[in-house]
Amino acid sequence: CCGSGGVGKTTSAAALGVLAARQGLKVQVMTIDPARRLAQAMGMDALSHEAQRVPLEAPGELWAMMLDSKHAFDELVETYAPSERVKSTIFANQYYQQLSTTLGGSRELMAMEQVLETAESGAYDLLIVDTPPSQHALDFLDAPERIVSLLDGSLTGLLVRPYGLAARAQFNLFRQSSALTLKFFERFTGVQMLADLSDFLLAFSSMFDGFKERSHRVRALMRDATTSFLLVCAPEPASLRQADRFAARLRRDGLGIAGVLANRVHPVPSGGLAEPVPDAEALAGLAEAGDRAFSDDPLPERLADAWREARNLHTADHVALRTQLPDGLPLKTVPRLARDLPSLAHLEDFATRLAEDPA
Repeated sequence: CCGSGGVGKTTSAAALGVLAARQGLKVQVMTIDPARRLAQAMGMDALSHEAQRVPLEAPGELWAMMLDSKHAFDELVETYAPSERVKSTIFANQYYQQLSTTLGGSRELMAMEQVLETAESGAYDLLIVDTPPSQHALDFLDAPERIVSLLDGSLTGLLVRPYGLAARAQFNLFRQSSALTLKFFERFTGVQMLADLSDFLLAFSSMFDGFKERSHRVRALMRDATTSFLLVCAPEPASLRQADRFAARLRRDGLGIAGVLANRVHPVPSGGLAEPVPDAEALAGLAEAGDRAFSDDPLPERLADAWREARNLHTADHVALRTQLPDGLPLKTVPRLARDLPSLAHLEDFATRLAEDPA
C-alpha cells in the first residue's frame, strides 16, 4: 500500500487484512511507518517487531507487526557474519550504530529485507505492507538497487583496502608517531573518521556477497507476478499528484499495480444527484421551523443549500479522480468517515464499507 501521508493508508492496509482473514486467509499486515496508528486501529496497545495475532472473529487469521529497523539489521548481521569476532566488531563500531538507526534509507532497506524473509518463509497466504509516505516509499523501491550499487562502488572498494592507499602497518605506525600532531591532523582532515569507517567496512565486507545476493532476491520478489502495488490516495490535488507520480515510477520499473483506492470521498447526498422535487406540504411544515438566532434564512432554503453543497463536493471529488489519476487502473472509492477508527470494531466496519462500495 503506497501513497502520501494522511490519506488513510495504514487504515486501508489493516482493513484489507481484515477482508483477507474473512476469506479464510492467514495474512500479516506489516507497517514500516513508525507511527502507531496500525496498533490503535486494531485495538491493540502496541505492535512489536515480532508478529502478533489480532483477536479477530474470522475463518482466517490476521497478524500484525511494526518494523524495528535496528532489530532487523542486527538479525541480518547475525545471519551473515562469518565469525563471532567479526560480529562483535560490527556491533561495537560507531558507524554501524549510525547505519542501523539513523542513516537515510536504512529503514526502507531493512523493510525490504523483512518483506523478503516473511515472503520466503511461506508462513502466510498474504503479506500486506503499509509503506511510509510517498517519497519514502520511493526509497523503499530504491533500497535493493542502492545496496547493490553501494557494495559494488569504487569508493567502498577503496575504503575497504586498509585506509585507502596506505598500507595498514604504515598507517598504524603513522597514527602512533605523534599523538599531539595527529590529533591536530585528525581534527582538520578526518583521518580518524576514515580509519573508523575503514575498520567498519573491512569487517562488513565479509558480508557483502550475502547482502548483494539478498538484494537481488528482493528485486526479483518486487517484480514477481504475486507482488502488486496498491495506490492509496484522497481526492485532493497533492495526494493525486503523488499517486500519479508513483504510478509512473512503478510502470517505468515494470512493477505490478493492483489499482487505486481513494479514501475520504464525499458520498452521494441523500436522494441521489438529481435535484429533488420539493414536497410542498413538507416544506410548509418546515417553513416556520429552525432557530432564527442561527440564521435568518428559512430552514427549507438552508436544507436545500446543504444538499447542493453535498452534491457539489461529491461531483468535484469524482471529477478529480477521473481526470487526475493515471488511466487504465481499477478504482475503488471509500466514503469519508466522520471519525477516526479507535477500535477493531470500527476497523471491521471500515472493511465492510470497503468491500461493499460499488464504485
